[in-house]
Amino acid sequence: MHFVKQHRQRLELLLMLLLGLICGSCLSKLLQVARVEFYDLYASNSSQHLTADTASKSDNSLMHPNANNNNNKATQRILCIVTLKPKGKRQQDIARTWGKRCHKLLFIRAHSGKPKLSIVGLAKSRTDSSSWARTRANLQFVHNRYHTKYDWFLMVTDETYVIMENLQHLLIDYGPEIPIYFDSFSWLHTRQGSLSGAGGNVFSREALRRFVTRAHDNSSICSNHNYGIRHVEIARCFRNVGVVAGKSRDEHGLPLFVNNMSNITEGCCSKSAISFQCVDSSCFYQMEYIIYRLRAFGLS
Repeated sequence: MHFVKQHRQRLELLLMLLLGLICGSCLSKLLQVARVEFYDLYASNSSQHLTADTASKSDNSLMHPNANNNNNKATQRILCIVTLKPKGKRQQDIARTWGKRCHKLLFIRAHSGKPKLSIVGLAKSRTDSSSWARTRANLQFVHNRYHTKYDWFLMVTDETYVIMENLQHLLIDYGPEIPIYFDSFSWLHTRQGSLSGAGGNVFSREALRRFVTRAHDNSSICSNHNYGIRHVEIARCFRNVGVVAGKSRDEHGLPLFVNNMSNITEGCCSKSAISFQCVDSSCFYQMEYIIYRLRAFGLS
């Protein structure tokens, strides 16, 4: 009798264990199904939100790479002024590469000439006796024709390649009503106060207005001689009418404007560089390919 009772208890225990295993398995299946349905629903909702956010950001980025930071300054209009040498033939090269990203591309030559490209304006300078005299005449011409139509004015030589997106990035924190300019010069102040450098300028609409209306015809604050180094004289004229020089280096102190391609070494220039010197026609197309077409696999 005792043996039968023990056998029954063991059988009941075995049945309870078996029933527990069956119930646990069923419960696990139910939880798994519920979890899958929950994650599917969550993923669907997240995907919808992500798609909407991405589309919104994509639309904004079309206006400007930094449109989300400052929408009201994302569409600043830039007039690109390229000064040509008397026998310069870089119009085609510039117009086919970086010049097509300007809001307007304007070539200015010291001698008269007929424009070969309909998209390019060609002005005749009043004088070709010196670079400073040409610069003064060119700025007056640009002010009379385009002052109210553009926010910023980029003046470079025909040996310059410009990354317009990086220029827009530099200017996004400034308004055209601010009297400011940026230069591509490597200023070297010596004990004698001499300066050296070469390159071009970027100046605001207000800076151009002050130069022409206050400095251009006032020899006491802006030289009207036919001689003079262009970048030195224009800096002096700007300073005398309250136009400040903006910072033309990045947060690491590296130049945004590169004047000499032959001096490019490790750590020579900013990762956000704006312009480079191109001494021959092939350089324009090489820069265009490397910046806008070349892709290295595995790099974002």
